[in-house]
Amino acid sequence: MSINNLLNKNLRFIFLLIILAELLSFLGYYYQIINNIVFIIIAILAVALALYKLEYGLWILLAELLVGSFGYLFYFETGGFKLSIRIALWLIIVSVWLAKAIIKLVKTKKLELSFFRSPYSFYFLTLFIFIALGAINGFLKNNLLNNIFFDFNNWLFFLLIFPVFSVLQTDDSVKILKQIFLVSITWLSVKTIILAYFFSHSFNSFILDLYLWVRRSGVGEITQVVPGFSRIFMQSHIFVLIGFFILLFYLLKFTTVIARSDSDAAISVQARKPEIATIPSVARNDKMKLFFYFILPLTLLLSTVIISFSRSFWLGLAAGGLFVWLVAIFRLKIKLKQFLIFNFSVLSVIILSLALTFIIIKFPYPAPSGGFNAADLLSERAAQITDEAGASSRWQLLPPLWQKIKIAPILGQGFGATVAYKSNDPRVLAVSPKGEYITYAFEWGWLDVWLKLGLLGLLAYLALLLKIIFDGLKNGSYLSLALCSGLIVLIAVNIFSPYINHPLGLGYLIITAALLHKF
Repeated sequence: MSINNLLNKNLRFIFLLIILAELLSFLGYYYQIINNIVFIIIAILAVALALYKLEYGLWILLAELLVGSFGYLFYFETGGFKLSIRIALWLIIVSVWLAKAIIKLVKTKKLELSFFRSPYSFYFLTLFIFIALGAINGFLKNNLLNNIFFDFNNWLFFLLIFPVFSVLQTDDSVKILKQIFLVSITWLSVKTIILAYFFSHSFNSFILDLYLWVRRSGVGEITQVVPGFSRIFMQSHIFVLIGFFILLFYLLKFTTVIARSDSDAAISVQARKPEIATIPSVARNDKMKLFFYFILPLTLLLSTVIISFSRSFWLGLAAGGLFVWLVAIFRLKIKLKQFLIFNFSVLSVIILSLALTFIIIKFPYPAPSGGFNAADLLSERAAQITDEAGASSRWQLLPPLWQKIKIAPILGQGFGATVAYKSNDPRVLAVSPKGEYITYAFEWGWLDVWLKLGLLGLLAYLALLLKIIFDGLKNGSYLSLALCSGLIVLIAVNIFSPYINHPLGLGYLIITAALLHKF
């Protein structure tokens, strides 16, 4: 069997497993017993695979992380107790890794951890110190224990740094990781398009079940923007956005090859037959690859970001695009022809993505639910940064959050620190007609870190991110630059939506650091 056939087989296998998991999750919405049974099967399988080979269990965890958003695609529920599959997988992988490390220590009298050989270990450990101080500070400030636990809980995901660094040491493991990532973001895009189609057309009562499943499984939010159109937002869309820029860097690499091959072939043809001015067959084949390998997948990914109707993602889109341009011009120093081919390709992707989005929500069968103008809808969403309920609540939170930060700006208020403000969120108004709301979780991601860890903790986090980005730029390979573009996207999105203190953002940060350490 050839390598390509093997890769295609693995991709199909992973894709089918993800679809099977989604279907079982949907059945679990109707029958909780199915949810519980599948949860137990996945947990047992993860334990067995991780004990046999740690990376096998880790692949299950990473696949769930990529497609599961909040981690409740499956959960075990009994007597009011609810355990998500993500927490279960995290416990399994960390426990198995720790057990194997202890056994190896007893046998060899040596404790060798790949993480401590990384140039980023000092930066991570510094951040870990501030995270621990944030937990201690939360107790000293008499923050509610329940709030401290759930606020601190997400940061424990950082413990996966040890098994991830130990696994991502071989080319085969990196290859499998790429396959899981590619399949996962492809599925997220397909799923988003399917949901967008259902919720922009008349499918009667089935829509309610679909909506409740999406909400209860924690994979996303479906919010009506105008009658007949709902935004399909999934927290895991962050990986679609990151994947868009990773693929964009490989498009940049491919366009340099096209430009060179066109130039070389044209010179060769003119030298032999000056009267022939047509593009050589090699160049035509390259252009076919450009369309099917890059433009079509990028169109699918960008359409998903558009359908999400997330202004935070659109900000990440702008930041990532600027980063790609700056790297192309100043780091890669690509030639004008290469730059023009690349930008023409990106323009084609933008046009095709908008066309695909329009086709999905306006497809004539069954009849679309609303008579809105899709173009006006997009422009209004982009411009609506204060009046819309979510945006308005975010801006109303800012003054009291900033006042709370100023009380202890250097060391912070610790985990579990709360802020009271007035929200326009309909869910809050349903409970409190005056909109009064107290919370320890904030949309302003970087200000959240500042409040909990203090300015020193915030600077430690930024130093880690800048160190990784600097090393990626210094390395200069397309893979390292692509990975850094994902961090730029995270940094931008985290301004308005908390990802850098959530398993989704932490997971990407850990993987990026491990891959740059390897290469």
